[in-house]
Amino acid sequence: MRLADEFFLIAWDTAGQGKPVLHPQGAALGLAGALLGELILGERLTVQGAGLLVLNRVPVEDPLARDVLAQIVAAPEHTDVRTWLAYLAQDAAEGVGARLQDAGLVQRVESRVLFRTRVRYEATEFAKGAWPSLRLTMLLSEHQPMSLPDMLLAALVDAAGLLDHVLFEPEQRAPAREYLTTLTAALPPALRGLAGHVSAAVGSAVMTYRT
Repeated sequence: MRLADEFFLIAWDTAGQGKPVLHPQGAALGLAGALLGELILGERLTVQGAGLLVLNRVPVEDPLARDVLAQIVAAPEHTDVRTWLAYLAQDAAEGVGARLQDAGLVQRVESRVLFRTRVRYEATEFAKGAWPSLRLTMLLSEHQPMSLPDMLLAALVDAAGLLDHVLFEPEQRAPAREYLTTLTAALPPALRGLAGHVSAAVGSAVMTYRT
């Protein structure tokens, strides 16, 4: 399962109500960060300071990731990470939701409320929808060794404000956060920078929403 797929299954509570656990814009920005993270892990992009740079233009196999890379390559004048997070966040849920639906992991459910259409994404199997969150809980709370994609997933979950949702037992939180701090410090600079930009973007979005 790809990085953005796992983030989606955590952030959209697909094993429960099928909608974002927290502020929808914050969840979308985190998901956009996960899409960029897939391309950084695939050595197509990197983050240097505030800039998003293309390392390799060779298309990737996954259609969604290939489309994201193509959009970035086609707009070389736009290099600001926060700009790309905001742009990709507009359609990130639709894109990743469709990828998960094609894989048979979720189903898209629409409902009409007054004059608005609301969309939910429900896991086709409870265990598969809940697994990414439970797996991340175990990794963090038990201080288990983590792969680079898992370290980035944990950092992005934290950046989006979802860590307490994953660490549902209050006594888990302090030691798990301490472990995550160590993990985040060990991330390569590009991935650590990406997580920092996601955190700042989510913070701004949530503040704007509240005011």
